[in-house]
Amino acid sequence: MTRSPTPPDTIPVAGPWITERELALVAEAARTAWYGGAGAFIERFERAFAAHVGTKHALALPSCTAGLHLALAALGVGPGDEVVVPDLTWIATAAPVSYVGARPVFADVDPRTWCVTAPAVEACLTPRTRAIIFVDLYGGTPPDLDDLRSLAASRR
Repeated sequence: MTRSPTPPDTIPVAGPWITERELALVAEAARTAWYGGAGAFIERFERAFAAHVGTKHALALPSCTAGLHLALAALGVGPGDEVVVPDLTWIATAAPVSYVGARPVFADVDPRTWCVTAPAVEACLTPRTRAIIFVDLYGGTPPDLDDLRSLAASRR
């Protein structure tokens, strides 16, 4: 397994975790999947992912931004709606909210976990709130999903 080197004067926050298997697959894709075969690796990934999570279909997208955009569109989120997002995140969390014409509402994050909490999200909720997007920033301590699910369920 290889990791990107971290300069000695920086604090490592996040980085790739790449095994020899990933390196071999990238090399195989570079050798065999140009042009006509370009979709083979994507289709293989989609089938494997669907099987892994126990669903009939999976769709690979180029980014999480695209995934959030499609999810919001599929939910019918649009103009006049609000979506609660963390105030400490990547632009990719809030941008898709704007893409569908809704307004991102920024919730404070817990300084220990860097994630939203149910009380912080609840303070942002209005009658126009249609969704909550939470982020496990840097893969550290995840948000309390039970609390967030309970809050969301109480607002349906």
